[in-house]
Amino acid sequence: MNIVILDGEDFANTAELHQQLKDKLDLPDFYGGNLDALWDCLTGTIELPLELKWTNYRISEERLGNEAGRVRDLMLEVQAEQSGFQLNVEK
Repeated sequence: MNIVILDGEDFANTAELHQQLKDKLDLPDFYGGNLDALWDCLTGTIELPLELKWTNYRISEERLGNEAGRVRDLMLEVQAEQSGFQLNVEK
């Protein structure tokens, strides 16, 4: 299983979060950097099995506000639908 660490200290805004996701998950060049594009990639183009560890999530909440929760919730939906995808959020 691949393990990817997404550290909340490494991005200060939503655009940087999506760039981190693109880089760390090796998302395609056409990745649009939004929730719809993230859903499409997480449910169709990434190599599974994959565990994504989101560390320093509290910092993400402080910097991104509600958007951090929307991204987290989307990933939890992917986890429920895709066997082989696991999200661990560490505050």
